Amino acid sequence: MKNKQTLYFWLIAISSLTISCTNNKKTISYEHVKDAEQVIVYAQENRFAAWPANNGAWLIDGNEILVGFTEAPYVLKKNEHNIGNPMSSWLARSLDGGETWEAFDPENYVGDFGSQPDLKMPEEPIDFKEPHFVMRIVGTAYHGASDPRGHFFYSYNGGISWKGPFSFGDLIHHPEIEKYGLGEITPRTDYVVTGNNECLFFLSAREKGKFGTDRLFCLKTVDGGKTFEFMGWIVKPFKNDEIKETIKVPLYKDDDKNPYATQCRAVMSQTFELQNGKLLSVMRRKYVPKEGKPKNWVDAYASTDGGKTWTFQSKVGDAGDGNGNPPALGITSDGRLCAVFGEREYGTIQMAYSSDEGKTWGEPMILIDDFWSEDMEYVDLGYPRVVTRSDGKMVAIFYYSTKEHLHHIHATIWNPDL
Repeated sequence: MKNKQTLYFWLIAISSLTISCTNNKKTISYEHVKDAEQVIVYAQENRFAAWPANNGAWLIDGNEILVGFTEAPYVLKKNEHNIGNPMSSWLARSLDGGETWEAFDPENYVGDFGSQPDLKMPEEPIDFKEPHFVMRIVGTAYHGASDPRGHFFYSYNGGISWKGPFSFGDLIHHPEIEKYGLGEITPRTDYVVTGNNECLFFLSAREKGKFGTDRLFCLKTVDGGKTFEFMGWIVKPFKNDEIKETIKVPLYKDDDKNPYATQCRAVMSQTFELQNGKLLSVMRRKYVPKEGKPKNWVDAYASTDGGKTWTFQSKVGDAGDGNGNPPALGITSDGRLCAVFGEREYGTIQMAYSSDEGKTWGEPMILIDDFWSEDMEYVDLGYPRVVTRSDGKMVAIFYYSTKEHLHHIHATIWNPDL
């Protein structure tokens, strides 16, 4: 157990760390990704755009990219998101690998049927392997989504038109959900297609109305979305009589202060099936101690039995102050894993590579560190998704804010071989 805990804490080696504070802006000195190209996906005066990770991103035919985001009025607030109402779920599409983009408000999509719409089941089994299949998963507890039952939409034409909203059945009353007193399904878009009519969904649930109690689990359909099977917890909620099944997270030198992994928030995953069939999931973690600042970081967990059981692999990186940030996960053309995450203490978007299926990660590198907002009191950024183009270049899409473009959707394109 001690070896596991030590591995958990020291996988990310921090070297040549330089911190300074100038005009209320902190900076962190890591190596920058070489020859990174910065692209504006969507930016409009007096509009706020954010949270691709809540919405999803999809690669279609190698160079066509679709990304979802929340679009709303810009309203300057103190130490909060500078966002007003109404909030809408938008999409942006690129036909040239992320170089240029067109943003739009799609029809028959998230929010168009009310916050808690009438849900249906598919009349015909969904073919998840249709070449241009994309799916958007909806839940509650984040901006522009408030359905505690959870539901989803799908498209066979790359998001040009959508079908839905569809139900996950009576998931909210599943014995495993009720066992831990969870009353709200809080998923973002994370799924892995495993067959024509088979798909794994990576969802989360929390105690009703209680922020930070989210825990992750895996759900499966084998009949095209007509029925769903609860596969297993990735990180289950905490119970005193189950502490022998989990490990401690070594956040402090004093081990008595360290929480169990199940006492820490686990939400907003992104998951890949590797060539050997292993599932690797990176996720947003958070621990709020009784005294002191919250701890925010990114973890990786793996399953070798199709999502039934999961084991901790590694700490990927730190997500900074406040509420932290979720990760994105991609695979380079030479088979390395690439995790991208926002880091809110210094206003950076960072990435790290793994060459051993997520067991260890290299030192983070910076994709962009030019954050600026009108008050600089709340470093509001990140929530990335990442895809790999047909030429091997990677495209990370996230929200960011600079002097030239306040809170907007941004993309960084780089060559992972450099």
